[in-house]
Amino acid sequence: PTSPMSRFILLLLLCRAVAAELDPSWKDTEMTTKLWRVITSNENDELKKILEEDESNALLRSADGRGPLFWAHEAKNDEAVKMLIDAGAQEDWQDADGNTCKNFPHGQMTEYMKKLNEARQKEFEEHRKRMEEQEVSIDEDEDDDDEEEGDDNDGDESDD
Repeated sequence: PTSPMSRFILLLLLCRAVAAELDPSWKDTEMTTKLWRVITSNENDELKKILEEDESNALLRSADGRGPLFWAHEAKNDEAVKMLIDAGAQEDWQDADGNTCKNFPHGQMTEYMKKLNEARQKEFEEHRKRMEEQEVSIDEDEDDDDEEEGDDNDGDESDD
């Protein structure tokens, strides 16, 4: 038997995970990848240019809910942290696992991303299997055609 408090906490965690999965603005994009690279490489002049072009880039989130401020904290890039906060990023935002940029396990994938990657891998394997099955079918069809063409050639040679 579980206590009402345990059930409440479990429900709260489940709701938080569902809400995170449903946030359509959390995406892996070219810009999130660029921001990650620039921030983790301490290319702060480039980050400044990106934010000057569009300050809302500081607010972007990748598929797991992490974003520029998470990466700046992880890289211990204090200058980037300041630029991002000045541009509107907030340190109390949570990723898909409910962690903030100050309390997430650095260098580790979120549980959300682990599940997403598992699903993508399963989908890839199913697609690969279907492609292999189609390839075998095509190869068998080509073999049949070759045999038929060979039979015709044999007949032509005997007519000579």
